[in-house]
Amino acid sequence: MDAILETFSFALSVTAPIFLTLLVGYGLARVKLLSESFVDDASKLVFLVTLPALLFFNIFASEARLGDEWPLLLAGLIGTVLTVPLAWVFARPLEHGDRSAFIQGAFRGNLGIIGLAWAANAYGPSGLAQAALLMAVITIFYNVAAVALFAVYSQKAKFSWAKLGKDILRNPLIVAIVLALIAKAVGLQLPQMIVQTGEYLASVTLPLALLCIGASLDLSMLRRSSFGAFMASAFKLLVVPAVLVGVGLVFGLDGQALAILFLLAAAPTASASFIMARALGGNSQLAANIVAISTLFSIVTASLGLALLKVYLP
Repeated sequence: MDAILETFSFALSVTAPIFLTLLVGYGLARVKLLSESFVDDASKLVFLVTLPALLFFNIFASEARLGDEWPLLLAGLIGTVLTVPLAWVFARPLEHGDRSAFIQGAFRGNLGIIGLAWAANAYGPSGLAQAALLMAVITIFYNVAAVALFAVYSQKAKFSWAKLGKDILRNPLIVAIVLALIAKAVGLQLPQMIVQTGEYLASVTLPLALLCIGASLDLSMLRRSSFGAFMASAFKLLVVPAVLVGVGLVFGLDGQALAILFLLAAAPTASASFIMARALGGNSQLAANIVAISTLFSIVTASLGLALLKVYLP
């Protein structure tokens, strides 16, 4: 019994602080201490400056090497690719115009903030470095799959490989990871003042980003949520982690790598799915509902899943 309690305590120590920080952000926004303009500016700051700094300096200083992590990266990519046709099958009963928002909400996770935060809480810098490499690979696929989906299901969207390639190459998170890998490969030595400045910027990333996500939550969405939103959220929080962990077992991942794979897979739906649905003519209301529901319930599913992994695959 003590071992079981210790396992669940570990799982909650990983997920609960993230969830509580989201709630703090939600509360501060409700009492007007976090304005909408501040959240918009802070979110841009995180995406363009502090999160790239976090990824660059963590990977640069870590022992994680791209060549050593290929089983984790390949398992994550293959598992993610497999979830898309599964989500398409689940979306078949919906109206044609709702399917793109459903499918994207069902497979596209919030890796850059919540996934990384869980990995850092669970395994420190080494886990964060592994998660960052995995995030880069999966994020590229997310962008390809999402644009293709809206091109198929939306009359407004026009698919362009050139534009997609430019968007990926200009993504500051992917650029930061690639630059960190190159810097490690050539043995670059950075001045200590540069490293310390980067660490200062990196240190504000996760709390600021989590506060912004919490402030952006609209719990009134729950009252307007449809069956499709709950189905997509259940798929994201239950089916996607099960598929990726299954693929990870086939690849023989060790305990930490398998847990990192699970934590990124178990992350709730990314808010980018709502932004893309609104921009490309999908059902943005459905997309927003999926983000809200999956974010709220992810604390339960991620905690239970991580505890089960610790029990059965220590």
